Amino acid sequence: MHLFLGGRDIARPLLAAAELDETVRYVQYFCWHIATIMLAFLAAGFAIAGVDSTFVALAQAATLLSGLIATLGLGIPLCVAEITYRQMPQGWLFVPVTLLGALGLIAG
Repeated sequence: MHLFLGGRDIARPLLAAAELDETVRYVQYFCWHIATIMLAFLAAGFAIAGVDSTFVALAQAATLLSGLIATLGLGIPLCVAEITYRQMPQGWLFVPVTLLGALGLIAG
């Protein structure tokens, strides 16, 4: 979803935003791809740990990373940007991932 839908709706318009400085555009584009890599890592970590419990450290890392991203995503709108979650809801997407990861680790 991030790579395909978000790329069309966020990354392409970002690169086309001539009013933004070139450095800002390309640093944000780089960050976009970092997010794509991190999401792939989360999915792969949970999937591998789900298939083979000897890789529980991957699930632990994915759960921790998801929790940190959720905290950041929920904190920025309120504490830094002073915008609503309607304007920046992404942090909420990581809350169920974190909770389910934690439940899996506890049950595992």
